[in-house]
Amino acid sequence: MSYVIGVITARMASTRLPGKVLMDLAGKSIFAHHVERMQEVSGLDQIYLATSVDPQNEPLIREAESMGCGWYAGPEEDIVERHVRICERESADAVIRVTCDCPLFNTGITSRFIESFRKEYADFIYCGNMTMMQGTLPELISCKALIRIHESYHGPAVSLPIRENPSAFSLRTLDVETNFIRPEYRLTVDEMRDYMLLDYIYKALYRGHPIPLSEVYRWLDDNPEIARINRSVPVKGVNTYIANLMDKPVYSVVKSGKKYVILDENRQVVSLSVFLKRIKKMAESHDLV
Repeated sequence: MSYVIGVITARMASTRLPGKVLMDLAGKSIFAHHVERMQEVSGLDQIYLATSVDPQNEPLIREAESMGCGWYAGPEEDIVERHVRICERESADAVIRVTCDCPLFNTGITSRFIESFRKEYADFIYCGNMTMMQGTLPELISCKALIRIHESYHGPAVSLPIRENPSAFSLRTLDVETNFIRPEYRLTVDEMRDYMLLDYIYKALYRGHPIPLSEVYRWLDDNPEIARINRSVPVKGVNTYIANLMDKPVYSVVKSGKKYVILDENRQVVSLSVFLKRIKKMAESHDLV
């Protein structure tokens, strides 16, 4: 049977929110919540921390060891190298990759990725009906694909070469259920406003075990004023680029549960009134064909 490991990419020297991976959520570090959630994934053989050689990461490594996680410290920027070395050292066939700013990632689709890989090999398995920008999706990358990527790419966006050259790899997409397609909610941690939202969620819902994502969405629906806290946080450029690789829409209308929401070119929610004003302006300036 294929050996599939979970790899959590984390470091203390975050650009926008330094030390965020050890910040507290309901009495546990953000990293610890990632590990807990990984442990809930069906079919995962082991969990590892992929960090850098920066001495600042020593408390993070100790946290990983206290939770029974393996770890590897590699180059600061070459995150692909970290994954390759862990795969080679552990003789892994594939990696479930999660960055340590997504403590509420979808464990159900993660388990399905592993099941699908074990049924039939693929270089890359990812979600086909939602982007990773909201912080709820992992990706599965084979060890063979990681080695090929590292031949020409040494950057932080591990799967970017696959997404830019899909015909060079064997790809498979799986869709999340409709009630998990909620692009208006940002559940990733890049800035303090993101952390504030997660802090509210964990204080309200965490009971010592991973919070079901469905409960998170219900709670946010019931608390719209809190859900808006981080709505204006800018998305990292590379994430927007990846999301728009296949097409570059100015606006998108996407299904969100039983309703629809409008997203702009940066994949952020736009109200209907603002959308209509902008469309009218585009039409009046003869830019709308």
